[in-house]
Amino acid sequence: MKTFLLGLTALLSLCYNTAAWPQAETGRPKVGLVLSGGGARGGAHVGVLKALEDMGIPIDCIAGTSMGAIIGGFYAAGYSADEIEALLKTTDWDRALTDRPERRDRTMRKKEIESDFLIPYRLGYNNGRLQAALGAVEGQHLDQLFQRILTPVNEIRRFDHLPIPFRAIATDLASGEEVVLDHGSLADALRASMSVPGAFAPVRLDGRILVDGGMANNLPVSVVRAMGADIVIAVDISSPMLEEKELTSVLSVTEQLTNFLTRRTTQAQIELLGPDDVLIVPDLGEFNAAEFEKAADIIPQGEQATFEQSERLAALADLAGRADRPPSERPSMPPGGPYLVQFVEINNDSVLNEEIIRSRLAVRPGEPLDIDALERSVDQIYSLDVFESVTYDLVENAAGESGVLITALPRRWGPNYLQFGLELSNDFQGSSDFRLGAAYTRNALNSLGGELRVLTSMGREDELRFDYYQPVDLEARWFVNPDVKWKRQSYTFWSDDFQVAEYELSGWAASLGVGRNFGTSDELRLTYRLGNSKGEPLVGILPGLSGGRVQLGELALSYIHDTLNSLYFPTGGSTHKLFYRYGNESLGADADYQQASAVGSFVFSRGRNTGLMNYEFGYSFEDDTPASRWYQLGGLGRLSGLAPDQLLGPQAGLLTVAYYRRLNDIRFFSAYAGVTLEAGNVWQSKDEVGFDDLRYAGSLFIGAESPLGPLYFAVGYTDSGDAAAYFYLGNPFRPNQIDW
Repeated sequence: MKTFLLGLTALLSLCYNTAAWPQAETGRPKVGLVLSGGGARGGAHVGVLKALEDMGIPIDCIAGTSMGAIIGGFYAAGYSADEIEALLKTTDWDRALTDRPERRDRTMRKKEIESDFLIPYRLGYNNGRLQAALGAVEGQHLDQLFQRILTPVNEIRRFDHLPIPFRAIATDLASGEEVVLDHGSLADALRASMSVPGAFAPVRLDGRILVDGGMANNLPVSVVRAMGADIVIAVDISSPMLEEKELTSVLSVTEQLTNFLTRRTTQAQIELLGPDDVLIVPDLGEFNAAEFEKAADIIPQGEQATFEQSERLAALADLAGRADRPPSERPSMPPGGPYLVQFVEINNDSVLNEEIIRSRLAVRPGEPLDIDALERSVDQIYSLDVFESVTYDLVENAAGESGVLITALPRRWGPNYLQFGLELSNDFQGSSDFRLGAAYTRNALNSLGGELRVLTSMGREDELRFDYYQPVDLEARWFVNPDVKWKRQSYTFWSDDFQVAEYELSGWAASLGVGRNFGTSDELRLTYRLGNSKGEPLVGILPGLSGGRVQLGELALSYIHDTLNSLYFPTGGSTHKLFYRYGNESLGADADYQQASAVGSFVFSRGRNTGLMNYEFGYSFEDDTPASRWYQLGGLGRLSGLAPDQLLGPQAGLLTVAYYRRLNDIRFFSAYAGVTLEAGNVWQSKDEVGFDDLRYAGSLFIGAESPLGPLYFAVGYTDSGDAAAYFYLGNPFRPNQIDW
C-alpha cells in the first residue's frame, strides 16, 4: 500500500527524463505477455501478474486488447500488480462509466431544467434527421481516470519507451481492420482499445475512428511476436459462448454475436502458440463482463490459474533467466516533484468564445497543477452541454515549457435536441393524473452560449412555453431569461377534507428575469411577470375566482442555493429557495399583495442510510391575497394521506423528516425504501397561524431512480384518519404555490 500511495503522489509529477528505461541485454529469450479482452473479467489479469511476479518471471513486452490493454498498459507504465489491484478496488466505477458531471458541478440553469418532467435522455435533431450519440457512454470520466493514473508517463509518446514496451489493439470502425497502437497518448490508446461499440463512443486517433480491439484481435499473440517475443504467455479471459437456453432476449442474442467475433479471433491467435509458449485460461464461471465494481473479486482466479501452470512456468523462468531481473528491480514509476503549469492551451472548435472555457479552468500559469481541481473544472465545462467531450492533456511546447492542453470537442449530434416527457400518478381512490410532453432545445446559439427551449405538454397541465436563456458576460455570471407561455390547468379546492370547488385556469403569462450566478451553487434573480388568465368553475364556486379574469403583475426576488447531489434521492448537500413577491395594480395585477416564502432541504448520510429534513413556509402579508397566489400542501411527503394539493391557503407551513436506505447497487436503477414524518397546515389568515392546529402525517415508500425518471410507491396516513396510496412515475413534489 505504501508503494501505491507513492504512485498516486507521483501522479502530479512529470519532471523526469523521457528516455527509455534500459533493459539488460542478457541474450536470454525475450518473454512477451498477451492479455485478452473480456470486460470486467479482466480483473483476473491482475491475479496472473501477481503470480508471475511471485515466480520471478520477467516480462519484456506486453500487448493487450480492451480490458487486457488497460491492465497491461498500467503494468507497462510501471504499476505493480498490487498497485493495480488497489486501483481496481478504489475506483468509483459508477462515476467512471457515466458522463454526467456530479450535480454540484452542473450550472444552475441545468439544475433548473432537471426539475422539468422530461425523461433524462434525448435525441439530436439536425438537418431534418434524428441523431443519437455513438455510444451510451461518451467516455468523459473514463478519460479522466486514465489521464490521472497515467500522468507519470504522460510525456512518453512512443510506447517502446515505457518501462515495458507495450501495444494496445483497436479496430478501425470504417474498415474492420486491426489497428496496433504504439505511440501517442497512452490514455487515449487504452480508451480506444476498450470502446465496445454501442456501449462506449468511438475514439478518433490519427484520422481513424477506433473501437474495441476484440473484434479484430482479441488475443494479440501475433502482435507480441512482432515485438520480438521468443516466448509468449497468453491469458484468455474472453466470455464463453452462450448456450441455447440462455438465448432469451435481444440483449443475449447481441451478446452472442459479439462472442462469435471475439472467439473467432481468439481461437485463431491461440493456434499461433508454440510448444514453449504458455496459455492461461482462468475459470471465471458466469462472472459478468459488465460488473466492473466486482472486477477485483476474481483476482484470485487469475492467480490460481497461473499457479496451476507452475511447472511449465518454472521451466520458463529458468529458461528466461529468473535471476536476470528479479521483481525488486522491475521498472517502476519515476520520481519527480509537482507539475508546474507554464501555459494553458485550449483547442475549441465550437461556437463558444474560448474565454468561456478558460474562465472555468482551475489552472493558472505559474502555479502547481491540482488534478482534483482540474478535473472538476473540466466537468463544469462539459456541463455547458455543448461538447461531446472535454479532455485534458499535459504537454510540452517547443520551448520546453510544461503546460495543460484542453480539448473541447463539439457534440456531433447537436446543437438541436428533442426530449420527451412522461408523468403518471394514481392514488387508487379514483384520482389519477398523467402528463405527456416534449421539448426542443437549441443551445450554443451564440458565442456566449444562448439557449432556446420550447416545451409542450398535455394532461394534468396543457402548456406551450418558449424559454430563452442568455448569459451576458464571458464567465456566465450575469444572465437574462425571458419566457412566454400559455397554460391550462385544473385546481381542486377543499374544505374540511371535502371537495368544494374545482376551477380551470387558462391563459398566458410572460416574464423577464435578470440574474446573477455565483459559481454552480447559487443564483440571485429579479423577475417581472405579467399574465392574464380566465377562471372557469367546473365544480362549485370559490370567492376570489368567481370574477372570471385573473390578472397577474408582480416583481419577484429569489435566491436559490443548491448543492444536492441528486434531485430525488439525495445523499448529500442542501438546497434553499427564498422568494419575495410584490404584486400591485400598477404592475398589472388585479389586486395588491406581498408574499415571502422559503423552501429547502438538509441531507445527511452514512453508508447506505440517509436522513433528510424538508421545510416549506409561505407567508402572505395580506389576508385577502388572491387565490391565484395561494400556497398548497398535500400528497406524498407533503402531508401524506391527503390528496395532492388538497390544502390551499394564503399562509402555509410544513416540516418533513425522512429516512431512506439504498437497497441495491444497480447502476441505472438504484432502489430505496424509507419513511417520512410530517407536520404542517395552511391557514386563511395571519391570526390563525400557530401550532395548535397542525396536521400530522407519515408515509412508507419504496422508490427508484429509473431510466424513465423517479419512481415511487407509497402509503400515507394522517392523524385525522385520512389514508392514501400513491404511485408516481415522475416528480411527485409539486410547486408549493399555484403557478400558471
